[in-house]
Amino acid sequence: MQASESRTIAIASGKGGVGKTVVTANLALSLAQQFRERPGSVVAVDLDLGCGNLNACLGVRSPNGTINNFILNKVSDLKGILTPTDQENLQMICSSYSGAPEMLLDDGLKKDLLDGIGALGADFVLVDLGAGTSKVVLDLFLGASEKIIVITPEALSLHNAFVFLKAAMLHFLWGELEREEFLSPVSSNLRWMIEDEKDLNIGKLIERLKAWDRYAAYVLGGLINDLKIKFVVNMYRGGVQKSHLQNFHQLLFKYLCVRNNLSYLGFIHFDRGIPASVQTIRPFLLRHPERQAARDFLQMGVRLADQEEPNHIPLLEFPEQPWWHLPFFQGLG
Repeated sequence: MQASESRTIAIASGKGGVGKTVVTANLALSLAQQFRERPGSVVAVDLDLGCGNLNACLGVRSPNGTINNFILNKVSDLKGILTPTDQENLQMICSSYSGAPEMLLDDGLKKDLLDGIGALGADFVLVDLGAGTSKVVLDLFLGASEKIIVITPEALSLHNAFVFLKAAMLHFLWGELEREEFLSPVSSNLRWMIEDEKDLNIGKLIERLKAWDRYAAYVLGGLINDLKIKFVVNMYRGGVQKSHLQNFHQLLFKYLCVRNNLSYLGFIHFDRGIPASVQTIRPFLLRHPERQAARDFLQMGVRLADQEEPNHIPLLEFPEQPWWHLPFFQGLG
């Protein structure tokens, strides 16, 4: 299902309320600003089907149609529903607010969407997905060329991110096992092993599989290493949140058998101006370009545009706390 013409970047989260859509919008703006003095373009696509609000985060009030027009065959090409934004070199495709049953996409429609997104001709296409682990979300997430999970450093978000990543990994592995005929005998045995595990530990699962089929276990480990995931930490305040994140990643290492294929794209510092910008339908990056959070978005855009490898999780480095996040100033808010 993977599109190849553009760099397609799927942005997902395990739960709502972590700022996934705000991150998508401002990261798209940041990428577009990289093309002020060189050719290039960015498209942001709202695939939070039926209830998306990416247009509000990008300051778009009157879209030129919605993704429904493509899904319902009212247009044959996604280019026909592109809507301009206030940022040069950035266009978007809006979602619908209908929540209609046709939003349940079959495999053919999902492939058409991914192919259409890849054919947009932009340098970058950022895809804002719905929260959670539905099959539609997982297929669209795994179908993108690059994958980002947005988290906040608090217990519920981290728990749901763990669940999302586990579901994405298993969905990915099932798909690969079904695609490769020589691995088909492994599939039923692996499913039995998973159902037999009380607390799923993919590392132990691979060890058990190795005793039955050493080559299949090797292939499975290689597939996991090929699944590259980037995290964006939103609403970061520092302090005790560092230990929350470190504990979270230790759980990922222990249970999901991942390490060097996970990395940070960046940290977005907490800023009360972000929700206010959504309310006023004015992008945060354009409204407050001088703020720390705006600089965070710009740095992430540079990393993506230059394909700079961010810090891998085993070398976890946290940003310096801005002075207004120190305990004394917290009491003045």
